[in-house]
Amino acid sequence: MTLPRTTSDQVKQGMAISKNRLKAGDLVFFKTGWGNRHVGIFVENGIFLHVSSGVKKKVTLSKMDNIYWKRKFWTARRFLVTQPQVSTVH
Repeated sequence: MTLPRTTSDQVKQGMAISKNRLKAGDLVFFKTGWGNRHVGIFVENGIFLHVSSGVKKKVTLSKMDNIYWKRKFWTARRFLVTQPQVSTVH
């Protein structure tokens, strides 16, 4: 799957998902400052994967209920839609 490079373009695609319906693979978006946006990938149990924006840019896991991220949460999008498994009996 190919996604746009910027968060402002990514947030326009996919299906909007409420915070309480997040599943692994959903993108979570945050407003981190005036005009600044940040995106991560929801993993599970309120944890998301993202690249830190500090001097040492590194991939990290963070809790969405962390005081910083909780205040900055903006929206979420689902891009991967899985098909239900169908069992057939012969």
